[in-house]
Amino acid sequence: MAIKKLCQVGLFCLSLLSSFQATAQNNLVAGDSIQIYTEFQSVMGKPSWLLILRDMTTGEVLPYVYDIQNNYNFFIALAMSHHYRVTTSTMTFGPYAVIHNFCHLEDGIISWHSLYITLRGSLTPNRNTAHCNIQRYQNLPFPLIGGY
Repeated sequence: MAIKKLCQVGLFCLSLLSSFQATAQNNLVAGDSIQIYTEFQSVMGKPSWLLILRDMTTGEVLPYVYDIQNNYNFFIALAMSHHYRVTTSTMTFGPYAVIHNFCHLEDGIISWHSLYITLRGSLTPNRNTAHCNIQRYQNLPFPLIGGY
């Protein structure tokens, strides 16, 4: 089971690397990111968070699915440019328990800002039991250099 997880993580990292390498070859700069830290007191069930970003420069859709397996987690979502929007932020606890627009992230186009999100409280199907602290910080452009 552990080897399977390592292979999945390795494939994900190779995929990201090839995306960034293609970006570097096109003489673009690295995009923004959403960093997510969870510090839950408790988690009900086995929730999963679907986060979909739309790159406003290329039109590319970037889906991310995070399985919340314990109280302390770290997740990251990468945008390939500096203009993106969160089109979906859905926390699912099962077929009937769903929180749409989780953390109120579906709120327009984000330009030249990354997000740092800390989640605290209890993660349940009741939206009011978890608190989302969202901080924005401005990114400075830096070029990606190809030819690793």
